[in-house]
Amino acid sequence: MLYDALVKVSYSGKNSGGTDMYRILLVDDEWLELDTLKNYIPWTDMGFQVAGTAENGKAALRLLEELDLQLGDGTDGRHLPDVVLTDVKMPVMDGLVFSRTVHERYPDMQIVFLSGYNDFEYVRSALSVEACGYILKPLDLEELKKTMEKVREKCSRTFQEKASRALVTAENLKNCIGFSMGEKEALWEDICRSCNAILHCSPENRTFYTGMLSIDEYRFLSGYESNGKDILNAIHMAIRRLTNKRILPLHINDSSYLFLSESDPKNAAAQFMEQEGEAARWTTICLYENRQSLEHLPVLCGEMDRYRRWYVKLYGSGHIIVCGRPEKDAYIQAEGEPADYEMLLSFLQNGEKEKIKEWLDTFFLKCPAGDGDISRDAFELTEKIYSSVTAANPAAEEQMEGKAGLYGRLSAAEGLSLIKEILEQFLEKTADILVGLSGDRRLEVVNRVRHLIEEEFNVPLTTEYLAEKVYMSPNYLRTLFKDYTGETVLEYMTRTRINRSVELLRETNMRVNDISRKVGYENPSHYCAVFRKFMGMTPNQFRDRLTGGRKS
Repeated sequence: MLYDALVKVSYSGKNSGGTDMYRILLVDDEWLELDTLKNYIPWTDMGFQVAGTAENGKAALRLLEELDLQLGDGTDGRHLPDVVLTDVKMPVMDGLVFSRTVHERYPDMQIVFLSGYNDFEYVRSALSVEACGYILKPLDLEELKKTMEKVREKCSRTFQEKASRALVTAENLKNCIGFSMGEKEALWEDICRSCNAILHCSPENRTFYTGMLSIDEYRFLSGYESNGKDILNAIHMAIRRLTNKRILPLHINDSSYLFLSESDPKNAAAQFMEQEGEAARWTTICLYENRQSLEHLPVLCGEMDRYRRWYVKLYGSGHIIVCGRPEKDAYIQAEGEPADYEMLLSFLQNGEKEKIKEWLDTFFLKCPAGDGDISRDAFELTEKIYSSVTAANPAAEEQMEGKAGLYGRLSAAEGLSLIKEILEQFLEKTADILVGLSGDRRLEVVNRVRHLIEEEFNVPLTTEYLAEKVYMSPNYLRTLFKDYTGETVLEYMTRTRINRSVELLRETNMRVNDISRKVGYENPSHYCAVFRKFMGMTPNQFRDRLTGGRKS
């Protein structure tokens, strides 16, 4: 279970075996005493390492605060010491005031007093409940070893208790999701203890940074990817390492984790994505912008999950996203106009792969958030492409990926990013096929359009109509026709009509209005304007020149 491993990582280096190191802070106002404690006591042999030194209680508190702000180093989870060895009588802040403050702020930190004989009874009576040990001056090494052995045992029990509380609390927080805190009052005390132990703060009347980490292709990794289990194990290990940065993960389900943090987790999330390699590639971290109380967890989880789904549809896994920003609310309006399949066909026929990818981004943006809907729309898209491409290019069908294989891959794809990747591969390959077949066919299409214009110039024609006749998108037809003829479809159509009207003006006595309709212009005024632009004169002026001004 994740929490078992979480606990092992969070409290690594601390067990009852007597071989691991605990961190100790030394506090004494006498320089010689402090130097002796630091450099001439075999702390390593006793299972301790010196975390720092201070000359009085105030300086020691300042040092603890600095250490508390530092991230863990990947071995013991954090820089805070486990034990404080402090003198009693010191200037600025004595050991008694200092120890009370430490006990309030860091309840699991062990206190050992260093005192002269005359102070011993006073210390015992004043702080017998809170102190873990007493050592008399001058130091006796054997006495010190015996005392520190007891301190080690106390540290071991404390960390085991912390691990147990962390496990209980994770399960309790899990149970709280979807319910109000009022309905879970019995669990609240456990949550409070855990926050004090793990996050070093009380959740009561406090707010936290929250986030959600998701494995976006969990079913694919667990069932289809050959090394998927290894990848999942790597992801779980990476999540456990987040505990070294004072982040408490909560396992919601197989593919999702909620985490809580007292400090802003953006840097920790960035390090996760930079350092975890393969694990980060398959995950998405969604952070909530603002601190929130635990009672808002159900709402936050829902919002973060919706935002994550939308983002992954567009950009795939391996990203950090932030929700809770007003300017980001537009993601809820993901629905848009229906997809323009004609445009996609144009990109395919022209081999415009970057535009194909951009089109897919828009396609996924307009699809509903549910995975089932995405799969349905993906199947619909591929069916449209097969039908359109093979109708216009029968030879392409032999080279295209078979429907059975493609549909099988789409059916097996669990996540949105994988569906998108499969579609990108299919469309890019189709584009390559069409470009390879398009050389001779392009000229054929252009000649076919020319023939249609010359045969039907006398009726209203549109590029859309002509494109439909040659099984091509209007935009692609416009581009293709211009490339081969040097004219646009409209220019060629206009020239054909004007040339035919010139023949009628020269060879017949038809009225200009009748000629206008004969060549496809319903509005005679428009015909005259086009004629004048094309020939430099009106139809009547042209006829007058032919006849020398004589009336027929």
